[in-house]
Amino acid sequence: MFSLLSELFIRKMTMERTADHISESTSFDMAGLMLNRLPLCLGVTAGFCLILAYAWQQVFSTWHMIAWSAYAVSVFIIGWWLIRRLSESLNVVGMTIKLVEDINNLTVVLAIATGLIWILASGLQFYHHGSDQWLYLSILIGAAASSGMLFSYNIKAALIKVGMVLLPCTIQVYLADQNASAYFVAFTLIYLATLYLVLIQFHGLLEKNVSLRIEAEQAAKKQSEVSYLFEQHWLNAPLAAIQWGRDNCVIDWNPSAESLFGYLRSEALGKHADYFVAESSRDQSKQMWSALFQRKKEGDHSVHEVKHKDGDILISEWHNTPLLKDGRLIGVASFVEDITSQVKAKDTIQRQATYDNLTSLPNRRRMMDELERAISRSHRTKQYAAVLFLDLDHFKDINDTQGHHVGDLVLQFFAHTLRKAVRNQDVVARFGGDEFVVLIEDLGKKEANARTKALAIADKIMEMGKEVGKHEGLEYEVELSGGIVIFNNDRYSSHDILKQADLAMYRVKDGGRKGFSFYDESMTVEAEYRVKLIHELRLGVENKEFDLHYQPILDPSGKMIFAESLLRWRRPSQRIVPAGEFIDFMATLPMMNEVGLWVFETVCENIVNWREKGLWTDDMSIFVNISPRQFHNDKFSEDVKKIIEKHGVNPHQLVFEITEESVIHDLDKVRGQLMELIDYGIRVALDDFGTGYSSLAMLQKLPVQFVKLDREFISNLDTDGESHSIVEAVIKLCEILSLKVIAEGVETEKQYHVLKEMGCDYFQGYYFHKPMAALEFTKLINPESEDNSLKLVVSETLTD
Repeated sequence: MFSLLSELFIRKMTMERTADHISESTSFDMAGLMLNRLPLCLGVTAGFCLILAYAWQQVFSTWHMIAWSAYAVSVFIIGWWLIRRLSESLNVVGMTIKLVEDINNLTVVLAIATGLIWILASGLQFYHHGSDQWLYLSILIGAAASSGMLFSYNIKAALIKVGMVLLPCTIQVYLADQNASAYFVAFTLIYLATLYLVLIQFHGLLEKNVSLRIEAEQAAKKQSEVSYLFEQHWLNAPLAAIQWGRDNCVIDWNPSAESLFGYLRSEALGKHADYFVAESSRDQSKQMWSALFQRKKEGDHSVHEVKHKDGDILISEWHNTPLLKDGRLIGVASFVEDITSQVKAKDTIQRQATYDNLTSLPNRRRMMDELERAISRSHRTKQYAAVLFLDLDHFKDINDTQGHHVGDLVLQFFAHTLRKAVRNQDVVARFGGDEFVVLIEDLGKKEANARTKALAIADKIMEMGKEVGKHEGLEYEVELSGGIVIFNNDRYSSHDILKQADLAMYRVKDGGRKGFSFYDESMTVEAEYRVKLIHELRLGVENKEFDLHYQPILDPSGKMIFAESLLRWRRPSQRIVPAGEFIDFMATLPMMNEVGLWVFETVCENIVNWREKGLWTDDMSIFVNISPRQFHNDKFSEDVKKIIEKHGVNPHQLVFEITEESVIHDLDKVRGQLMELIDYGIRVALDDFGTGYSSLAMLQKLPVQFVKLDREFISNLDTDGESHSIVEAVIKLCEILSLKVIAEGVETEKQYHVLKEMGCDYFQGYYFHKPMAALEFTKLINPESEDNSLKLVVSETLTD
């Protein structure tokens, strides 16, 4: 409704603007015609004055004639001069609204000025009672009629002039002889009224004729413009424009059609529409023409293939309009566009939206669609289907050590291998990075058989992944971790199934990688627990729930030389949680960097506090555990230095404990940061020695000063001969390499004495001291002190 009112309003405004324009043009033309007529008005008036002067030459005295003639001549001269000025302005600037006003004003002035000539003449005639009054009246009647007609382009001037010519003499005749002139007066008034009516009608006709002429000129001009625009549009239209006859043959053919089809206009005229249509689109073209010529549609849109003159097949879009005359179809106008490139681009975009560019496999979006369809089919047929979620183990190492171009080759090689390992009807997709998903359907209606088939395909993938690819002298073997989910209903959505497969895959990774695992419900429970634990750990950081405990490290004489800082979590409504129950999980999270720096800064601040109280000597040090994730931070060593400089701690009083896991995947990067810290003064200890990947090699490659024996060897020291031999060999090896050995987990006196006899340098364990809070540790290093209010930094800076 609003749009209709808007359209009507716009039409009304357009009509009003058009009417205003015509009215203005009419007033311009009337003023121009009047200006051209004014010299004639003065000339006719001058002619009548000459006739009157001739009739008066024997009647009036000389000075009367001279005065009257002088006024008449002055009117003619001034009038001619004013008319010439306006004519010159018209020639220079053209007709304007101001010029129209000036012309109309001049016309009225001249009508009044020339009218005064006749008023004065009437006064002279009747004042002197001149003879030949009827001759004079005849002259006035003729002057009145001619003046009215000459001034008819300006009705106001015409009426004024006629009135000034006739009324004065009529009044004087009546006053001179009321009885004798009554009939003459009545006649004159009737004549004057009739002349007024005739002049008004005549002026209206003149104005209407001018208006009609202007409308006709504007219509002709508009038609000419429309014809010109149509011709230009036809010739310069970006689309091929074709006019067809009733017989489907070309009547007209624009330059764009020449460009699109390759045929000149002279070559195309008269040819049938089928001549330009590709064989594959003949039926579609016939349907289009049939619909048009049967007038089932006002217009028709079609997309089909056409032939270029050189034989190329183009995809074209047709917009057809029936041409009607008196309700009868006489032809068709078509606008044709070559959309070959758009169609190909659209196909490319659609493929890019659903396929992976690197491997040419379907991508996540396409797999999600396929999985939705598979769920529906499985529910309908009760046939089991399976989803395999695959991840390449240690793929990041390939990118980091051999370059991303080699990593891309590995992905392409594996995609090709994976495609060969499954059936043609199975869907293989790359989800991104090094993750792939395989969808297998029609595994039967028995779950056991479906599991067996899915596992057989998984084993085949594992075996084919062992094939070695070679590129420019490099070799690589693909190892996989994968999760499997089987289903035969629509209980779970596509997102749920992929999530389950992902959980099963991570179960394999947590168990050491390289293999497959079927999903079970416990994995979801475990995942939910992990999410809950992450949330609680984050709250713990925000609420400052973490503390540091310290466990002394003694020399063989029982003197405390070092202490290890150990993270504890004051979990709400629970006991204090030791680091072993959460630190491995926390180490996988980004928050480990924040917590690690807090631990280090807290240690530094406590050392400063103990030193200021005289409780900390220069030969005492604190061991600080460093997570593998912290070494992934390029600014780790820089952040450590800033904290040390901030608190003024001697770097030699700090020992970083690292595990072999921290360095095994990126030895060069970690070794570089460690060397930078060692040069700064910090010492390094290798923790859990003997449980990692290649401990003896690590001792040579890493710049460590201490080796901590894993508690697993210490606990079996007095019962397991093999553990006894290993510990003894390690101690001797470290002695050769000038490394200090620290035994962790010493819990019995016998273990202590055996280690001491072997030459172990330092001892740590429950036999000596349990880990203790900072306040208890303070009492330990100063047993005689009764000041329990020593200021210690425990968790104040955790979230700063």
